[in-house]
Amino acid sequence: MQRWYCVHTRPRAEAQALEHLQRQGFQCLLLRLQRSVIRSGRRRMTVEALFPRYLFLRADAAATSLAPVRSTRGAIGLVRTAGLPATVPDELIERLRADANADGLVTMPERRLLPGERVVIAEGPLAGLQGLYTQAQSEQRALVLLEILGSAQSVTLPVYLLEPARAPRAA
Repeated sequence: MQRWYCVHTRPRAEAQALEHLQRQGFQCLLLRLQRSVIRSGRRRMTVEALFPRYLFLRADAAATSLAPVRSTRGAIGLVRTAGLPATVPDELIERLRADANADGLVTMPERRLLPGERVVIAEGPLAGLQGLYTQAQSEQRALVLLEILGSAQSVTLPVYLLEPARAPRAA
């Protein structure tokens, strides 16, 4: 009987383990997350493993040996419970697949800002300034209240420049 198992991989080696397990004839699923991040002051789309250091493998353990998994390049071995390979429910895999496209890519929806929410400007000449999001002007532009030269000023900015401000950490 075919069942899903979870494979533990080496750090950042999910794709390598996937490739080598598929070459051995195993059916595998590696879900990846696509999201927008700001690095070095620029907004970029990144793709990373949805479950870092894990992927899923489908096999019939009675008909196929799972032992080669632990010697597969990029893989450490199967996740085990009480010494036996732990199975993953089919319903969970189907739910995860429903959220992904044919390539196993899950896209995170853009987070909507709420009126009154504190924001920080991520890049450009006003980078680092914090303000108060007041309203959307259009799909691409927003009105932000900034403290400039000692008084509050309403400024219209591109939405992609705005990030939610992180709450200060308690000491």
